[in-house]
Amino acid sequence: MTIHINRMKENLDYVGNTFNSDTEGYNRLAFSKEEKDAINWLEEELKNNNISVRRDTIGNLFARIGPKDKPIYAFGSHLDTVKNGGLYDGALGVIAGLECLLQLKKFNPQTAAYELVCLVGEEGNPLGGTFGSRVIAGQVNTDDLDEDILQAAELTKELIQEASNTIENYAGFIELHIEQGTVLERNGNKTGVVTNIAGIVRNHITVIGEAGHSGTMPMEYRKDALVMASEIVQYINEEVRKLDDGTVATVGQLEVRPNAATIIPGEVEMTFEVRSDNKERLETFPEEVLSWVRNNYDVKVKPGVRKPANAMSDKIIEATEQAGITLDFPTMRMMSGANHDTNTLAPFMDTGMIFVPSIDGISHNPAEKSDWKHIENAVNIMLETLKSFDQ
Repeated sequence: MTIHINRMKENLDYVGNTFNSDTEGYNRLAFSKEEKDAINWLEEELKNNNISVRRDTIGNLFARIGPKDKPIYAFGSHLDTVKNGGLYDGALGVIAGLECLLQLKKFNPQTAAYELVCLVGEEGNPLGGTFGSRVIAGQVNTDDLDEDILQAAELTKELIQEASNTIENYAGFIELHIEQGTVLERNGNKTGVVTNIAGIVRNHITVIGEAGHSGTMPMEYRKDALVMASEIVQYINEEVRKLDDGTVATVGQLEVRPNAATIIPGEVEMTFEVRSDNKERLETFPEEVLSWVRNNYDVKVKPGVRKPANAMSDKIIEATEQAGITLDFPTMRMMSGANHDTNTLAPFMDTGMIFVPSIDGISHNPAEKSDWKHIENAVNIMLETLKSFDQ
């Protein structure tokens, strides 16, 4: 079986350039017309190749081949993007999955079934990232959803409930994705075999100071909330650098109030995020930081996103590595610091991820790019891994 790289290039370029709402970067936001049209295109491509397609009530797509009574190995990703994003993030995994499914159909599996999955709303959105996978895993509580946001997404609580908790008895799920970092590039552009996906803990910290006139209030009497927030940011940066287990921490969002040139900042709201594949660290480090913050500043803290860390399946990790050996393509084990639909599905089935090296680690950016030779290696490893399950 031969992977048609030129067909993959054409399909990826077609999706990127056809289903795009802007001229700057690639824009298929979650629940947008562009995302829906791209998934509709995928459905037509599958039907044109005589492959059975199913859509659930929130728009997730499932395309299956193989015996109906055999274990199902699913694979895929998402077609939505961040605003002004890149060509490869998510979409490459779907296009690679389409190519693998076409090749597996020729392979005519006997003891395993295969299913391409395209999940909706993976990127951050008002309904929360990894939305499609969280719904089918039964992890979305419709009571927590705002009706106006649902209406904007052309969804209802009833549609979500109908699609909820519908994971079939999959034997496994594999997602091919660009790395979005520089680890693979720095290690000879090997294909990445993900061992763990980092969990996420976010807290929203409001630092309370006192607004005042920027020209008349002496420096020694100021309660500048932005200065205090800056000290907190510096403390977080210093403390996380003392750890040696790959844990990272970021303050990437600040809102200064009243945010005027002539007024001393009276209040700053900031988002404090920690990512780690160490479950204990993910619990303890944020709390240690917040304890120091509360002891030293007047703050309010509101808990935010909580997504657990998950390990990938040893079975799929070993099968992927063996595929690399069989094809003579070098691989390396690594952690994923980014969250993916695979992380949602990991508690329910064997899961694995295959990473393609990213040039300069650039992602969520129109300049995002991967070398097609490295893509070809990764897709062939994925196909060989999937074939190995048909014993």
